[in-house]
Amino acid sequence: MLDVFKLGYVDFHVQDMEKMKQYYAEIVGFTETETDKNGSVYFSSSTDHHNIILTPSDQSGIRRFGFQYVSEHSLSEIIDHLKTLDIDASVREGGDPAAPDILTFTDPEGYAVDLYPSMEMRENRGFNKEGILPNKVGHLSIRVSDAKKEVEFYKKLGFHNTDWIEDYFGFMTCNTDHHVLNFFTSETKGMHHLAMEMRNYQHLISTLDFLRLNGVNLEWGPSRHGAGHNIACYHYDPEGNLIELFTDADKYIKELGIFDPRPWHKEFPQKPKVWSTDECLSLWGVDFEKALV
Repeated sequence: MLDVFKLGYVDFHVQDMEKMKQYYAEIVGFTETETDKNGSVYFSSSTDHHNIILTPSDQSGIRRFGFQYVSEHSLSEIIDHLKTLDIDASVREGGDPAAPDILTFTDPEGYAVDLYPSMEMRENRGFNKEGILPNKVGHLSIRVSDAKKEVEFYKKLGFHNTDWIEDYFGFMTCNTDHHVLNFFTSETKGMHHLAMEMRNYQHLISTLDFLRLNGVNLEWGPSRHGAGHNIACYHYDPEGNLIELFTDADKYIKELGIFDPRPWHKEFPQKPKVWSTDECLSLWGVDFEKALV
């Protein structure tokens, strides 16, 4: 009925718009494309009209997130199909400036989720010259009361469960990336982190020097994770949202149920598995003062 294939955008509540605009424009290197009538500001990584939305608010944190899908069916037919899956979706009034046909629903943990079939491209496409300049917004990690329940829910939308850290951290994908979403069982609600994909290890390392020279300090990393095998490091944006920069993440071959082999894998073939916390967070054996979980 519908094939979800991409994490398209993340929308943040923002208290200090100027600081956050400066961060996503000058530090991340995204292009500001539009400000709508409600004051929301849209940023593009390269081609899409937007991948980040900053919405004025009296609070900070994640507001909603959107996935792109492809389907031969109409919006009403997809809504009827989702109802058979116990997903109460509706057409979002007003849509977005470049994605007018948005379906929206609330997942079991209360997060607002959008589904959209198309988005306009920005007029001047491509990457900027200065900033972190990620390839893309890679994945989103959110805190939930029950990760197992969330994993089962997103399976109904066609997501695949690729790995677990014990029974509290579930990884899911809708394409070949190791994960597009992950769910962290927690006593608190909100985003755990938003991850941006770097071109390679050299890009990541040069970015760390760029961050230091611009007064942004790392909170964790770099090191190689177990689940996903991505080399990752983390810092906070101006409003306390945890941002991951990563490279070298596993590629999932869903037809075979394995990850594309890499020299740093210990198992051949590397299959989805349950990792222990200790073996998963840092395969390089690096201890960090700040724990991620």
